[in-house]
Amino acid sequence: MSRKNVEIVVHIDETLSQPDLDELECSLCDDYGIEKVHINPTRRHLMLVDFSPENINSMQVLDYVKNKGVHAELIGGI
Repeated sequence: MSRKNVEIVVHIDETLSQPDLDELECSLCDDYGIEKVHINPTRRHLMLVDFSPENINSMQVLDYVKNKGVHAELIGGI
């Protein structure tokens, strides 16, 4: 039985330019287990990440973000 995807909120510490945010979104979507990424244009420090808990967990998602050179914290699930 397939489990439903999980959506979490990640706080980005840096103030990134729009091109850097776009690149981060695209890059994360290429990582294993991540289904969708959305950074709110009016709250650019908040990123929603939709992932498959069958493949990865929330701490691995946070590690993906940090491995891209971004300082971030996991805020929680939706």
